[in-house]
Amino acid sequence: MVNLAGIVHLSTVHRTRDNRIYNKECGALLDAGYQCVLVVRGERDEPGPVAIRALPTPANRLIRLTTMQLRAWRELDRLKPRLVHIHDPELIPLAWLWSRLRGALCVFDAHEDLVKQIATKRYLKPWQRTAARLYARLLTCWADRGMDAVVAATGPIAEGFSNPRTIVVHNYPWLRDFQATPAPVPGRMVYTGDLTEERKLSFMVDLVHLVRQRVPSAHLVLAGAVVGEAARRVASSSFDGELVKHLGLLPPSDVPAVISSAQLGLILLEPLPNYLTSLPTKLFEYQAAGVPFVASDFPHWRATFGEQAGVFIDSEDLVASADVVGELVQNPERCRGLGRNGRAAVEVAHNFEHEAEKLVGLMRELGLVP
Repeated sequence: MVNLAGIVHLSTVHRTRDNRIYNKECGALLDAGYQCVLVVRGERDEPGPVAIRALPTPANRLIRLTTMQLRAWRELDRLKPRLVHIHDPELIPLAWLWSRLRGALCVFDAHEDLVKQIATKRYLKPWQRTAARLYARLLTCWADRGMDAVVAATGPIAEGFSNPRTIVVHNYPWLRDFQATPAPVPGRMVYTGDLTEERKLSFMVDLVHLVRQRVPSAHLVLAGAVVGEAARRVASSSFDGELVKHLGLLPPSDVPAVISSAQLGLILLEPLPNYLTSLPTKLFEYQAAGVPFVASDFPHWRATFGEQAGVFIDSEDLVASADVVGELVQNPERCRGLGRNGRAAVEVAHNFEHEAEKLVGLMRELGLVP
């Protein structure tokens, strides 16, 4: 079999240039000398150091689980990779079967705790939630026993796998992407990422309104896609371009400059099971940019980050949160100190330069040499 691509990263769910997949993991492999192709939803094929083979965006979930899977199979047959690295749980059966029939290796990238993630699907009826949990456990077990390796985004996610080749590749930022000197605009709070009610969109809007009563310069800059009907209602009623400014969905290369303009970076989440033990990329990106964070007071986050680079607030208590944020915004010297501490922590350990070494090491352990 002639291999047209040494390694294929495959997703039918994620955006074309998902930061973890395209910029970090594919970028790390490219830097190490591997030939890597990304098969993902997109408008067109794109040549480049990491070539993109575009899959059409499905009209609904049923098409994604049927027609899209068939297209993905055919694309793998065209590329004939030595290793398939998948990023969606729903691709586990397809990738396992294809790799076994074609004599290739297969790696599953667990971005989230699949079973706990079911708790965020509020639209599911009780019986659907039960069925979804059972299916999630089945897929997790299949990946654990059937994959040649598992790559987990956090330690708690990795604990759900017993596969001897399970490694943690944290979603830390590339230091090379965050070289700009912080230039905080007074009163500016920033959030970058999907805008949803689970990620406290309406709370952030209400928070900046309250802080504005104390700090006239307070304003909120949001960058990301508005996801869900509830979030769209908030956007239509509150994104006024002055107190709350929405930049839309930005390419990852534009995000560092937006963060560097902030006095504070917000990361507030609903206390859902999969969020409580998560390690949001934004927390590390804010620190990489030298910007202090304001985060939900989850025990796992507090234990991981301490209070040297940001503050934790009760994101269920709007008034108390506004008091904390208002005091911090009015203390630029403290903000600068917290920002410096965060940047130092990222330079020492929390950067993707270190994580890239682990991913490349796994490829070598599996017998792939560039």
